[in-house]
Amino acid sequence: MKIKHTIMDLAQQVGNLLEAETDTTDMECLIKKSRTVTIQLHDKRFDCTLEHDISFRNLKADGSALNEADIYLLPEEVAPFTDALQSHPIALPTEFEQSIDSNPNIVCLRLSAEEPPENFAARLASALHQID
Repeated sequence: MKIKHTIMDLAQQVGNLLEAETDTTDMECLIKKSRTVTIQLHDKRFDCTLEHDISFRNLKADGSALNEADIYLLPEEVAPFTDALQSHPIALPTEFEQSIDSNPNIVCLRLSAEEPPENFAARLASALHQID
């Protein structure tokens, strides 16, 4: 029960950092953050709402957990976003993975790190503010 209470507390803290809603289920916290972007395609403009999927699970006694995020960006936002992640005062952990799936208009940046969820969320929030 202690871990579940801790996950709920962390979920609230992470939700506040990311300015997003959280849902805790079975030892996992799911965070949904929306963002509206404008995609320019030839002479047309499209407004598109993107849903970022962010989560943490497997909370350990030391406060670390497996954190994952699928962040959707415009191609021109990738460099400032990743620069903000790397230059954040909280250094990237040793167990950090990043991969990219892209098409001409949208890039999905997949992030995974074993660290305290509040560190992952603080770094992610800072990078998202960089592109807003």
